[in-house]
Amino acid sequence: MNKFLASLSAAAVFAGVSCVMADDGSKTEADAPAAPNTFKKIDKNGDGKITTDEYKAYWLDIYGVIDTNKDGKISEDEMKARAAKRVAEIDKNKDGGLTKDEFITLPKPAGKAPEKAGAGVTRFAQADVNADGSITLEEYYFIMSDRFDKADKNKDGKIDKDEAAGMLMEAFHSADIDKDGVVTQEEWIAYWVTPKTPEKKTEPAKDK
Repeated sequence: MNKFLASLSAAAVFAGVSCVMADDGSKTEADAPAAPNTFKKIDKNGDGKITTDEYKAYWLDIYGVIDTNKDGKISEDEMKARAAKRVAEIDKNKDGGLTKDEFITLPKPAGKAPEKAGAGVTRFAQADVNADGSITLEEYYFIMSDRFDKADKNKDGKIDKDEAAGMLMEAFHSADIDKDGVVTQEEWIAYWVTPKTPEKKTEPAKDK
């Protein structure tokens, strides 16, 4: 199987998150490559929860890394280049595919996993299952696991090239709000963090 492009989080390069995280130096097994722990990296104050501000700051940093030509926009080529680099780094057995253990490159939490993923309009809101304005490790792990299962269309326990490419482009086009083929910083933050304000319904005027 050839090397493939996985999603930027979120996936997990775009939608699943794990493919864009920076290594924190920890190891999950003897002589294994350092496993990135995104949750620990985002949770700056180490209180076991990710606030919206922490989440936004992390994604702004990631945006800057992906935008290699520094024009304030992420093109498909830039996103794919970053994806290819991160996939190669976390594909520990070098078989060209990502198993769930490779995809979810952070330690499984000891706590009880949420019963279902959130239904928020942003990536942050979706991971914040109990809607308390923060993301716990249990919620974070759960949403990433859920994304893996959804991406694994043929249910063989691995995300292949076609499945990864589909996840990648679905997330890219969702973030490209004005559909001009690039994702600006404003679109990026809107997709990942900024809640959408419901439109207020205008009540019809009452006759006096």
